[in-house]
Amino acid sequence: MSASGPEEGDPAADLDREQQESLARIEAGGIPLSAERRLGELREHGGSFTSDLSVSGFALCHQLGLQPLSQVMGSSIYQVGYQGVGYQGGGWPMMMGGSVLMEMETLSEAWNEVRRHALNRLALEATHAGADAVIGVQLRTGAHDWAAGSIEYVVVGTAVRRRDAPASAEPVLTELSVSDYANLARAGIAPAGIVAWTSVFFAAYENNWLTQSNRLSPVQNYELREFTQGVYSAREQVMGRLGLQAQQLGASGIVGVRIGHTVQRQDVGAGSGQRGGVLITFDAIGTAVRETAGARVTPPKTTVDLSI
Repeated sequence: MSASGPEEGDPAADLDREQQESLARIEAGGIPLSAERRLGELREHGGSFTSDLSVSGFALCHQLGLQPLSQVMGSSIYQVGYQGVGYQGGGWPMMMGGSVLMEMETLSEAWNEVRRHALNRLALEATHAGADAVIGVQLRTGAHDWAAGSIEYVVVGTAVRRRDAPASAEPVLTELSVSDYANLARAGIAPAGIVAWTSVFFAAYENNWLTQSNRLSPVQNYELREFTQGVYSAREQVMGRLGLQAQQLGASGIVGVRIGHTVQRQDVGAGSGQRGGVLITFDAIGTAVRETAGARVTPPKTTVDLSI
């Protein structure tokens, strides 16, 4: 201790230690220390909340007894590894007729892992805020030229808590809007969580499909059946995974499913093992739901038009 008072820490060293701890937390799948501290202080001491709710959405939350706590986020930028293809393990995986169809497992895994990291961090932020659920989850994906081969996944939503109810150990994530959440609550149906999967397939003829003149005649109409089969294969993989995730959550179904897919020209392999074809990316995301003890069906009202 100096004559002027206790010795103060080195701000630069403190900042460096916090950054290193945050990096360690991110490596372990967590969130940075600063985010955890801010949400913890909000939970303990309260304060003005932030959200992406509309005015009508906020009013509906009030009617449902949901208290908005904070806008929460989950993010991950993921480096996609090398996808080995070609004459490995005895050759290309061939379909009947010599065409190629295979899942690009490295690409599929990258998309599913980056989403898992982002959703887990969203749930962690909601937990630190003391939330029961996260509603209105929105997502965006992208790639960056400053990190070739990388993909980014960001999810944002509003953490809410039922008034006079203890916080859940694991907040339920939903893609539902406030109005959809309210409709389910009135019907006695509870969201169980977000389910999602992505599958990437490569499809091609045995030979380069751009030069196979006996199959790709420019003067005939015909279906590119190998590519159609590739879309179906990717879809079945995705839907099977969604169903499995819903079962693991104890859900009876999935609502609000959003489906997206892209088909792009792609060459894979090298040298004599190179093949030209298309890369098919198929993804789906939705909210798993289950009926509660108070589930009820409201009979439709009869309306008679007397204007004619």
